Amino acid sequence: MIRSISRRLVRQVLLISVVVACLAAAYQLHAAYRSGQDDLDAFLERIDATHVPALSASVWQLDEGQIRHQLAGIARYPDVSRVSIDSDLPFAVAPVVGAVHSGWTGWSAPTEVREYPLLAPDEDGIQPGVRAQSVGTLRVEVSLSGLFGRVGNMALGILLTELVRSAALALVLLVGVRQLVLRPLQQVSRYAGELSLDHLDQPLRLERPRHDGPDEIDVLAGAINDMRASLLEQVETRQAMERQAQQLAVEKEAAELASAAKGEFLANVSHEIRTPMNAIIGMADLTLHSGLPEPQRGYIQRVRSSADLLMGILNDILDFSKIEAGKLDIDTVDFDLDDVVRSVSEIVGVRAREQSLILSSEVATDVPPRLRGDPLRLQQVLLNLMGNAVKFTARGRVALRVDTVAAVASAGESGEAGQALRLRFTVQDTGLGMTADQMSRLFQPFTQADASTSRRFGGTGLGLAISRQLVERMGGRIDVASEPGHGSTFWVELPFGVVAQAPTAVPMATVTRLMSLPGAADHPELAGLRVLLVEDNEVNQELAVALLERVGIQVTLAGDGHQALACLKAGEFDCVLMDCQMPEMDGYTATRLMREQPQWSRLPVIAMTANAMSGEREKVLEAGMNDHVPKPVPVGELYRKIAVWTGRHQSGGAQGVAAVR
Repeated sequence: MIRSISRRLVRQVLLISVVVACLAAAYQLHAAYRSGQDDLDAFLERIDATHVPALSASVWQLDEGQIRHQLAGIARYPDVSRVSIDSDLPFAVAPVVGAVHSGWTGWSAPTEVREYPLLAPDEDGIQPGVRAQSVGTLRVEVSLSGLFGRVGNMALGILLTELVRSAALALVLLVGVRQLVLRPLQQVSRYAGELSLDHLDQPLRLERPRHDGPDEIDVLAGAINDMRASLLEQVETRQAMERQAQQLAVEKEAAELASAAKGEFLANVSHEIRTPMNAIIGMADLTLHSGLPEPQRGYIQRVRSSADLLMGILNDILDFSKIEAGKLDIDTVDFDLDDVVRSVSEIVGVRAREQSLILSSEVATDVPPRLRGDPLRLQQVLLNLMGNAVKFTARGRVALRVDTVAAVASAGESGEAGQALRLRFTVQDTGLGMTADQMSRLFQPFTQADASTSRRFGGTGLGLAISRQLVERMGGRIDVASEPGHGSTFWVELPFGVVAQAPTAVPMATVTRLMSLPGAADHPELAGLRVLLVEDNEVNQELAVALLERVGIQVTLAGDGHQALACLKAGEFDCVLMDCQMPEMDGYTATRLMREQPQWSRLPVIAMTANAMSGEREKVLEAGMNDHVPKPVPVGELYRKIAVWTGRHQSGGAQGVAAVR
């Protein structure tokens, strides 16, 4: 619906006119009120000058008739409502009520009271310093109803005058705007709406009254005609080019749409797959630690290994989408390089032993043991390179070596000069090798060195592309040297800070390792806690209940946000584990409703969600939750966060995980 400019202009003019009228009326009314108040003060002063001396003489002479006559004379003045005298007279003098005509019916106006002292007349003279004798007090009450009535009538007249003036001005503006502006604009609008490629040769002609010289509307019409002529020229020039490039434009648009939708698609796929993967990995861990005999234990171990491989693929896809979106963060923490190298060797060593390969790792003696950087991203890069080397090597060996490239001075976060260096990580294998053409495509996403290897060895073709992005974001570089049949050598150069050795233990970042599943003995501090588990998936419910009851936690189940609120009303809990995406009412809404209630405003709420995209943690914190645990659920991290937020945290507990990349 089109909102008329003329109507909006008229409304604005009327509004401004009313405001101005009110301000002007207020000013005039204030001036009139002050003038009336000044007149009243002058009248009261005249009473003091003219009536008080005569009345004082009458009271002094005890002239009852003259006193009454003078009081009646004062009461006859306009707006005087009551006149009385207070004196020790031998006779009573009744107050005199004046005839006051109120201008405001139905409302009692305030009165102003003035008292005048009546002094004995000075017949013989009074000695200096001696005060005249008081013979009484004259009390005059003046009603302000007349003044208010006059001011009110004036206000009504001013408002009516201004409103009539505003209405006349608005009418004149409406007629003028419609004639001078709106009708030409409507012609321009109709012309623009009917303009098409077939009518570019028809110029815009406005039907307007004669006027002296061009105005803004004429300038607008001229600009539209100039634009029309320019468009006509461009259309004639580009028609041939557009016919030739039409197919290319269609393909480009399709590619752009696909690229824009890929990020959202990957996030949805990751969320939908992580939910069942949480159950698969968690149930497999529980089964492996239930004393299962062979060969069933071997079957479950293969299920667990396959699930880890699938989670690795999902994480690669998710990391790639984060990199494309520019939301992949690089941390800077202190860590032990030997831990990273040892963890990579342990994880890759399982498959190397299956293939009877010789796996070695060596760190040069001049490499500092403790560094400052991102150990998890370093481990991810090395795992990818070592994993590829083992995958594409049928026999022989795979070796990892760490050397110092150069040492440079750097400034630490505190501003003090520190030491930094560049390390080279070299991964060498005796596998298939590659040609120069294959190496040129090696670090591109969704590609592998040879299409046939994809069918033979599997993989998404994302690992090396992600590794290159990670290395570049950490300020390093990655490259490869290879010959067909003579293996490959990948090397990575990365900058790190050097952490000085300290005698006291300092908490450092550790790499991910597979440990035994924690039990009640590992977390005695959690025993007896009352936890409300809000989860709609039955399998995930069963898994979470098993993991929580394993350490002595009392669990109450709720299938959605409505049930969670009902459970909170029915009982008391120490913590809430909240799934975010549920039917009926999701976790975000349920948490917001909880925080609105004073009794639940400080109850710890930990989110458990399969959404691993960047920004999910900020989203759950904004909804009022205290922390966030991704799915598949890292069991040790879950136990730790429950202990922290319920006030039962203790250091040194087991940090086992139910899922490992």
